[in-house]
Amino acid sequence: MQERSSAASGAWAGRPPYFYEYKSQTILLGLPLIHVMLGPTWLVGFRPARGIIAVGNIAVGFAAFGGVAMGLVAFGGISLGIVCVGGMALALGLGAGGIATGYWAVGGIAIGVYALGGLGIGAHTLQNDPNLLRILGAPPSSSR
Repeated sequence: MQERSSAASGAWAGRPPYFYEYKSQTILLGLPLIHVMLGPTWLVGFRPARGIIAVGNIAVGFAAFGGVAMGLVAFGGISLGIVCVGGMALALGLGAGGIATGYWAVGGIAIGVYALGGLGIGAHTLQNDPNLLRILGAPPSSSR
């Protein structure tokens, strides 16, 4: 059994513990179909997962899942892309999260053209556009 130890320089002598990488053999548009890169950044550095479907501490792909996720569809702590869901969702289209930006934004703090949230900042919010519920497809109020 090989023991994992630290060299005198502080670098790991063998493969770092708690590190996992998977890269599929299928290549589309020059990227692997699936790339998973997980491990502590303090040990392996900031190595992003790059693929059509990317999963990792830092993920870049068409569909990205990670702490920092960038892609057409992104799910993560900090998400950047067209459709984003996360703690901080910085989207061009639909953003949903604690802090959300985008053309359509939904979240605790929502900033967008159409914004719905605890604090909504945008051209169309519940505070400044009474027709927003109709635009979103809510049934008409019968208390008129």
